[in-house]
This record gives sequence, structure tokens and C-alpha cells, in this order.
Amino acid sequence: MEDFKGYDLMMAGYYKKMSNHTLPLLSWEFLGEHHTTLEAFKEDFSTLKKLTKDWNFTRNYHKEFTEEESVIIITKPNLKIVYASQNIHQLNGYKPNEVIGQTPKMFQGVGTCQKTSAKVRDAINNKSSFEVSILNYKKDQTTYKCIIKGFPVYDKKGKLINYIAFEKAA
Repeated sequence: MEDFKGYDLMMAGYYKKMSNHTLPLLSWEFLGEHHTTLEAFKEDFSTLKKLTKDWNFTRNYHKEFTEEESVIIITKPNLKIVYASQNIHQLNGYKPNEVIGQTPKMFQGVGTCQKTSAKVRDAINNKSSFEVSILNYKKDQTTYKCIIKGFPVYDKKGKLINYIAFEKAA
């Protein structure tokens, strides 16, 4: 038993430095919800890590998902969607596999402002970032206002390789 005394003292010091405080039972419900939210994005974080490893672009994806509640869409330079985060379903009714290979134009319809669409198109043609609020269409054809922040993405050699958009309902 004497052999473990040093270990016990060391561990007691370690745990004393940690922020493990006694919390009321209701706090666990809140923490459980937060944990569930993070688990929902686990697959997205893993995929984003693979897709963005060669990018010369950084973003706090954790913040985008949890605080901003953004949907993330990544396209090739020709605007074909290569990735959509799992939470796209809550925004517009589409599942990620339904939008892969399509273009973001699939979310537009007769009520979509052509001037706003032209602004986005000009930014893409000029390889510049943009932020717009646009009327989009859900899978069931109901409309929703969408705030989109889009950015061109370059690899470490300076070649345009993707566009990334952070979208959320207005």
C-alpha cells in the first residue's frame, strides 16, 4: 500500500487543478444536450478535416456548427457540390447525399432575386468572397430566407480548388 502513496498524492494534486466542480443535477441535462449536439457533428468534423487538409483557408467549424448554427456546403470550382453538412436537412429538407453532385442553384426558384444571384455569380467569377441574404426553396418548395457567406478556397500553392459557404436561415 505504501507503494501507491506517491501516486495517490500526485493524482489528488492533478484532480485538484482540474475544473471538476460539483454541479446541480439540472446541469447534467444541459451538458448532455451539448454532448448530443457535438456527437451529431462528429462525422462532419471528420469529413471536414479530410477535405480541408490541403487548404490555405481556416475557419472554426466547431463555432460554425454550434454557435452560428451554420450549414456548410463545399463545391468544386465548377460549383458542383462535393460536401454538405448533416444539418442541411434541418435548413431545407434535403439530405447531404441528395445535393452532392448538384449545384447550389437547385435551392433557387421563381421568387429568388436575380440581382442577388448575379451578385453571387460576379463574386464567384472574380474569385472573391461574398455575403448575401437570398430567398431559397426547401425540398417541399416552401421558401426561406438564407444568409450565405461564401469564400473561394485555395490550396497551399495558390490554386483555386473549392468554394465554401456557411448558410443559415435568416
